Amino acid sequence: MARKKVTTEEAQRIKKTREIKQRKNSLKAEQEYDVCAICDDGGSVTCCDGGCGRSFHLDDGDEEEHEDCREKLGLTLEQAKMIINMDEGFICKNCQYKQHQCFACGLLGSSDDTSSQPEVFQCSHDDCAHFYHPKCIAQLLYPNSEEATLFEVEVAAAREKFTCPVHECIECKGVENKNDRSMQFAVCRRCPTVYHRKCLPSDIIFKSRKGPNGSLQRAWDDILPDRILIFCMKHKLVRKLRTPERNHIIFPEANELHMPNTPEGAPWNKICLRKSRCTTISPLPSKLRRLHRLQATRTSATVPVPSHSLQAPHSRNHIQALAVGSMTDHTPYNLSVSCRQ
Repeated sequence: MARKKVTTEEAQRIKKTREIKQRKNSLKAEQEYDVCAICDDGGSVTCCDGGCGRSFHLDDGDEEEHEDCREKLGLTLEQAKMIINMDEGFICKNCQYKQHQCFACGLLGSSDDTSSQPEVFQCSHDDCAHFYHPKCIAQLLYPNSEEATLFEVEVAAAREKFTCPVHECIECKGVENKNDRSMQFAVCRRCPTVYHRKCLPSDIIFKSRKGPNGSLQRAWDDILPDRILIFCMKHKLVRKLRTPERNHIIFPEANELHMPNTPEGAPWNKICLRKSRCTTISPLPSKLRRLHRLQATRTSATVPVPSHSLQAPHSRNHIQALAVGSMTDHTPYNLSVSCRQ
């Protein structure tokens, strides 16, 4: 099958991936700082080259929990060693199948921006690799505001660029300054919650308190360069692990998804971690499909949106019209204007 030409959006993503990797490699030359996306531990980790910006333990080493990381990736020890020894790099399943989790709600969604209905969109900040549903990022940026509904449709329909909350302090709304210790960021590993060092709540502590019911350490000052790794108070810590439950990473199953069409020059085609026969699944649960059919019976007229308007900026009136037909949580957006009787 002939590969598609690289779109502008795809070329930008490839460029962004390469820049993130170059920055990580330059920092690794000075110190080992990356942590595994699954177990939140450091050591010998391998960075995904597919755009998600995450790292994983592929080599078991001396740690039994690192073996769990490799198994969650669906790799045998032989496969992992082969990947580590390859020069071409490693691509996680999320990036292979362009199915990424929303960093706010944790649900998987299509991140294929070459398709007509992507479900999650990536933050446009230079060194950010987080994805969000339009509804989730709208609620984060415009909580309890009428602007949220409008912004949700702007992201979904007009592909409006956004910067997620990870790039400002949740308390003072200030930005990061790595050269000022008090203004360095403390970044939660599980959600888009970020504080300045000076703004950290007192219950996010750097050292565990003694006793069977003593508070556990939630902040680490020596893992990330010029940043603090934290688990914010939204996440319950497991005393044995000293982290929250490690069930937060979801990988798509190869036998449930089609591999996206790979544009020429994109990095996704470097390695396939799982070879199996692919089948197509409906992107909507059965209840939501019934909801679509019910709404269709109530619709008297539908005006399709021209295909070129997906790339061109939408007028605010047009976006408001699209909002009338927006669906419930995390469903593909129907880009049409519906007129009810």
